[in-house]
Parts: sequence; structure tokens; C-alpha cells
Amino acid sequence: MVRMEKEERLLEVRDLVVEHQKSPLGIDCAEPRFGWKLVSSQKNVFQTGYQLKVFTECGLNADSGKIESGESIENTIANWKTKPMTSYQVRVTVWDNYGNQAETETCFETGRMGKPFVSAWVEPEQTPTANSWKDKQMDCNSVGVNQFAGKERYFAEFQPVQYVRIPFAAEKPVKKARIYASAHGIYKLEVNGKRPDMREFAPENTAYHKILQYQTYDVTEFVCQGKNTIGVILADGWWSGRVGVSGDSCQYGDKKELLLDAVIQYEDGTEDVITGEMGKSSTGPLVYADLFVGERYDACKELGNWSCAEYDDSQWKPVKKVEYPMDNLVGQYAPPVHTIYTFSPLKIFRSPKGEMILDAGQVVAGQLEFTLNAEPGIEIKLEHSEILDKEGNYFNNILGTNKEQMVVYTTKEGLQTYRTQFSYQGFRYVRITGWPGEASADQFCIHAVSSLMEDIGHFSTSDERINRLQQNIWWSQVANTISIPTDCPQREKAGWTGDIMAYAPTMCFLRNADAFLTSWMANVRVEQRDNGAVPVIVPYLKAYEIFINESQKSDTCCGWGDAVIVVPWSVYQAYGDKRILEENYEAMNHWMDYIRNRAEHHHPEEYENWDEEHKARSRYLWNTDFHYGDWLIPSVVLGNPDGSAMMETAYATMGIVAPAYYAFSAAMMKKVADTLGYKEDAAYYQDLYQKIREAFIAEYVHEDGTLDADFQGIYVIALKNGLVPEAIRPKMVAHLCDLIEKNNGCLDTGFLSILFLMDVLCENGKRDVAYQLMFQTKCPSWLYEVEKGATTIWESWGAIAEDDTVSTYSYNHYAFGCVGEWMYREMGGLQAAAPGYKKIRVAPAWDCVLSWARVVEETPYGTASVVWEKDSDRKYLHVQIPPNTTAEIVLDENQIETVGSGDYTYEIELRKGGTENVRNQ
Repeated sequence: MVRMEKEERLLEVRDLVVEHQKSPLGIDCAEPRFGWKLVSSQKNVFQTGYQLKVFTECGLNADSGKIESGESIENTIANWKTKPMTSYQVRVTVWDNYGNQAETETCFETGRMGKPFVSAWVEPEQTPTANSWKDKQMDCNSVGVNQFAGKERYFAEFQPVQYVRIPFAAEKPVKKARIYASAHGIYKLEVNGKRPDMREFAPENTAYHKILQYQTYDVTEFVCQGKNTIGVILADGWWSGRVGVSGDSCQYGDKKELLLDAVIQYEDGTEDVITGEMGKSSTGPLVYADLFVGERYDACKELGNWSCAEYDDSQWKPVKKVEYPMDNLVGQYAPPVHTIYTFSPLKIFRSPKGEMILDAGQVVAGQLEFTLNAEPGIEIKLEHSEILDKEGNYFNNILGTNKEQMVVYTTKEGLQTYRTQFSYQGFRYVRITGWPGEASADQFCIHAVSSLMEDIGHFSTSDERINRLQQNIWWSQVANTISIPTDCPQREKAGWTGDIMAYAPTMCFLRNADAFLTSWMANVRVEQRDNGAVPVIVPYLKAYEIFINESQKSDTCCGWGDAVIVVPWSVYQAYGDKRILEENYEAMNHWMDYIRNRAEHHHPEEYENWDEEHKARSRYLWNTDFHYGDWLIPSVVLGNPDGSAMMETAYATMGIVAPAYYAFSAAMMKKVADTLGYKEDAAYYQDLYQKIREAFIAEYVHEDGTLDADFQGIYVIALKNGLVPEAIRPKMVAHLCDLIEKNNGCLDTGFLSILFLMDVLCENGKRDVAYQLMFQTKCPSWLYEVEKGATTIWESWGAIAEDDTVSTYSYNHYAFGCVGEWMYREMGGLQAAAPGYKKIRVAPAWDCVLSWARVVEETPYGTASVVWEKDSDRKYLHVQIPPNTTAEIVLDENQIETVGSGDYTYEIELRKGGTENVRNQ
């Protein structure tokens, strides 16, 4: 950062980002966007102009000239496009309304951008993995059964991990070195015995048949003049491993392959390209490695310095070229999966059964590392789970085939350290078998892994239970953002679209998820069916496609498919990223065409018996097909932890949830079309929404404000989406509150209503009921989980029963954590009044039972924060508004201030009779 002309932080510019990322390496982006943040000690600071300059090693490459503009995000340079495999230095200069000037710099590098690889795909000598899904029965009953239950398992059908060496010589001084690599499987890369970065699970999880990411590595400092070696370790991963709910192998292929170009540029201007075709392969200590099952490592078979030049590879076998298409290759856009937090376990103890158990102290998605001194040949088994049973014994809460989550390690002689390499587990507890003597906690550490994203949102209050809930939301988010947004990090690790549809606003507040979700949406687009259906899972693994179609006769359903609209809209709202709307607009329209076709041309069995008026309105109601509906309604699933209870929630609600979500989709599309300036489309979707609304009210809404599907969530969805006449609205709100009261003051909402619940209550004058639900400790409630010791968000509200009986649900599902966004906005009082927080609304929750709350968000413009506190006779408010934005500060219902950037402190004295005296400090 460079500060110019003025002292005392009159103006600084920081955090210059490219495509919402700091110095990205290897992105395939022809017209990158730039954004930056202003910092100033003055108030009411606005940007009045900027200038962007881009340099390559040859000098100035692009110059925007001075642009008279206040835009500090999403800026491009007119008539300039990047070139492949090029390093760029970017400098921005900004001017503010006080005449101050400042500048800062960053760098980025493009990927291949379609430039063909020199190398062909290569394949180590190996036995193909047997395909387990072909000719397999796929239904709800069969996929949940562990076909190996009660049997001793040796995993003989698993194939070993492959090690590939690529020796080469650099005969001249090296100026720059890059490796471009991808795999069928997952891989780790080394150069001369060192890893150039610490990414995990490359090339990560995508719809491989259409999108296969390659990674770019800066290996300049690792390549020396003389002899060098590139080493690559290849494991099954999502390509041929046993993945998804059914645990089936070979979703995309049955062999592990490598694609690699190393481009070595010399000081004299020449270059060499080293290819994967020069490689030789062998097996080694990793007997097998599977994302779900775990891995077996025999330390006695270690290969020493196998990725160094001096290693003797005379017994290794040459790889062979194989033909695979390369038109699916794209540079990795989002930041990689990485260790984001390393910590020591809480303790190691003996269970009532006498078993040795490690307690991490936190449910986590990650990997275990341990160190010990041992004799050779000792087999140690580490089995992972998220919960103990009622008596405190080890309990495997994840059912199904190939869900072992087990690491088996065979010792070598002496001091040794091992960390899981090509698998990750969802766990808090680890059963340790075979350990020589008694293990101690200081011999272990836990590595939490997640896609790298900056933590940008923070929330804390005077209530430690709420603070624990906030931590639970964060932990479930990081555990379920490993390459893609997933449902859970153990049973499925799958991109269920309904979960992220509900959770996206909270995700975007807590971490900078722009690039992450932009990348995943590319997979949504390519997985969209020709008829417009958006699969309920993305990437849509082959076994899932068979299972979903056999069991539900459709690839999609309401709410889940709506992720194609809701996720881009959430990104736009959080970060001001309009391009994600543009990129996905065609797919959104295609999804709406699918729904319209289902509503207009597919009807219930009784359709022919209806009169013409009934038939006419039915064409605006999506009242056919299977839908998950308001999935996991507590009153249906509590005490019934099997799949049939879950499905009951679908059958009980799908008939009315699908028509309601059609209205939701149309209303959302009107907003998107308005934002993009498509006036005709906006008018069309507004008209469509009105017709759906009228049809819904006529079909489902009774004069007394009730609906036939008498569940809390159905009323919540109807109220949020305006599917009730205004004259009847008070009756429906009253009935909803009555249902809550009859349910012991507890919620009873599922996946598709929980995201609306608290807003519906607040928007309809029932904030007191919203707070009642927020602070409720009976089951089902958020704080019930906290008081039962939860450290993450559970799949089911009653996963641990009131008598402490545990169930086989997942204990790490973020969907019901979507309340987080409401907490930050309503309890914390920080609200985005315009996309990207260009305008901010501050509205402290003075009516809340909390005595203080603090919320901070690192917006695209800078830090915004609200800290409020109250006691018996005073209220205090401190607000920070970033430069280049404005804010509306609600002190009470009669006093609202509009301000520019700066720090503002208010003290409000409470007087007798309810009057207030406001002092601006």
C-alpha cells in the first residue's frame, strides 16, 4: 500500500482485488474486474475518480485514463483483454471529494485460457477400479443399507494410490517456471521434494464431463539449474472413488490419469516444456485412499526421497498416453481447499466399554495428524464419528455402504508422523485401536479443511448461548464448503442445491464466498438438463442421477432447483457482483420455462373432472411431480430418525409448497430482470407472479386464513411471498402464532420455510414471537442444540433426544443455520440497503432481551460495524460506515439520521414517560 500527498490517513486505498480475489494465479478470465477500498480519517468521504494501469514485463499494457466515477467495485478497463499465461501488475490511483489522492498495487496471472496442453493425458500402469453402480438397484431402501454390515472387511477391491516421477534437466539459469496440471482423480504435486503450495484435493469437485479444472503452480523457486524432478501422487477422489449417498465407485471413470505441462522460461529468453509423458510410475505406502472410506498407509513401504532428482527409479514403469477430450479444461477460478485451522484435541479418554477415544472438542471436517515412536509393523486403526452414545461410548452415526471414515496406519521403526492425505472425515470423536500403550492428546492435532475464503462477518452478543450458536453456524459453513457447497461432510459430501438455496445469504455474510459460489454456479449451468430442470445435486454424480430418477422420477424439484436464481442473487446482494446475474440469467429463464411447462401441460389425475375455471388456474400452479417440500419438519421426524420419516415431510407438503415456490421464483426473476435492465422480462415475470398469486389464493387459501396443509412452514411461505389477500393476512398471521404457541412455543419449519420464518414474524408485527423462537431452549430450537452441547448445526433439530438418546442423523448440516443472516441484520442491526452495502441501514434491536450486540462486516467498500448497548436508563450506539457509502441510522421510530462515512457514537438517555434525549458524541 502506498499513501500519497496527505498525512494522518486522509486517504489510503487498500485491498485491490481481481475478480474478488487477492492476486489470483491461473484464472481464465479475459475481462477481469477490479475493486478496492478507501480508508480515511475524515467523514463523508466519496471517491470522485480513479485510474487503472496494467503492466506486464514489457511495460505498460493498459491504461484506463482518469475516470470520473465513484465506482470502486466491479470495474473493468474498456477495450482491454488479457492474454493467456501472462503475469500482470495492476496499479489503481483514486481521488476523493476532498482532493486527496492515493494508490496501491496488486498482481495476478492468467491461465491457459484455452491454449492447448502440449502433453497428452497419461496413465500409470494400474488395475481398473470395479464399477459398483452398474446394474445396481437404486431406491431409498437399498442406498441406505450397508452391504458390508457385520462382515470383516479387507478392502481388497480398492486399488493403490499411484506415484508419478517426471525427471527433467534445466541446463540454463531459470527466470520463471510454471506447472499446469490436472487429474482424473485427486492429486498432490511436489518439485524436488517440496510442495509448491498446500492445497488439498486438486483438481477438486466439478462436473468433470463438462468442467475439469487445471491448477497453475508458481514453481520458480523450486526449480534449480541442473537435474530436477516433479512428483505427483494420484488417488481416486471423486473420479473413481466411492462417493455420494450410495457409496458407489466410478462416477466418471475407472482409472487414475494425469495431465501436466511444466513451462520453464530461461534468463536468455528460451523455454522448455516438460510434459507428463516423460513420467514413470509406481505404487507406494498408500495401499488405498478414498474420500469417504478413508485410507490405509503402510509406513514400511515409504519411498524415501522419491520426488527428488537423485532417486533411483529404474524399477518404475513408464506411463502411457491415453486419449481423453480436453475441451472441458478450465483454470481453477475459486481459491483452493486448504487447512484453515489447526488445533489440539480436547482429551483422550477411555469409554465405559474401555475403548480409547479421542475427543477433538469440536465437530469438524478435516484430517487427523499424529506422532509416535514405535516398533515396525504395528497396525493402528482410527475410526471417526461425530457423537457418542448416551452412555459415552463410541457411536457410528453415519449409515450406508463405504462410510467407514477409517484410517489404518502400519508403523515403521522409530519416530514417525502421519497425516491423512486424500480423505477427509466429519468427526469429533476418534476410536483408536492398536495404539502401542496409552496415547496422549499432545501426540495428535486436527486440521480443519475448507475452501480458502476470507472471514468477513463477525457477530457477538451479551448471551453466550447466542455466541455459541454463531460459532456453530461458522463451523458448519466451513465444513460444508470444501470445493463445493455440500449438505454434510461425512455421509454424502454432496452438492444438494436446496441446502445452499436456503443458506446462501448467511454464507455470503460470514465469508467472502463470491469466487467460490461463482465457480459452483458454472457447474449448475452445465448440469442443467435440456428441458431446463436444475438437478437437486450439483455436480450430478451418475449414481445420484440413477437413484433420483428411479426413486422420484425427476431430476429436480421446487426450492432445490431455485438455487439457480437464489444463489446468484445472494452473491449480488452481498458483494454487488452483477456479472454473476448476467452469467446465469439464461439458465434462470430456462428453469422458469421448465416450471411453466410442468404447470401448463402436466396436471393432477383429477384434472379432467374439473370445471374450466379450475383448469385455467391450475395452469399457473406447479401441482404435479415429486418435491422434497418443506423437508425435515420437526413434528414429523422427531423420534423417527429413518428415511421414511423424512419422506413423510415431502409427501405431506409438496402439493402446496411447489405452487408457492413458483410464485417465489417469478418474483425473484422480476428482481433479477429489473437489475439487469430487461424491462420486458421484468414486466412478464411481474404478470406471471400476479397470476400465480391469484391462482394460489383461489385454490388453497380459506377465508379464515387457514390452509389445508396445516403446518407452520406452509403459512410462513405463503405470507412471505404475498400469497394471501391483505384482508386475510392478519388471520393467517394469528393462526401461525397459534400453531407456534400450541407447539410449546417452538418452531415447526423445514428447509423451505425456515429461511423466511423470522422475517415473516417481524414483518407482521410479531417480533416478540420471533425473539421467543430465537431464545427458546425446548426442542426443537436453535438453543436446544446449544444446550445439548452442539458445536455445529444439526441435520435434525432433535438429533439428540431430550433423554440424551442419539440418532443416526448428520451433526453437521448448515441449512438450519440460515437464521444467522437474520441475527446479524435484525439483532445486530446491520443491514444492506443496497447491493454490496453501497447503502447501509443501521437499526439496533433495542426491543431484544440482549443487553448488547456487536456486528462487523468487511463489505466490498470497507469495514461496517454496529455496536449497541443498553441498560436501565441509557442506550448507546457506535456505528462505523466505510468510505464511498452512505447510511441511514435508526435511533428510534421517530428519529432517523442519514450520514456518510465515518465513526458515529450516540448516547440516548431514557426519561420518565418513555421520552428519549439523544446526544451525538
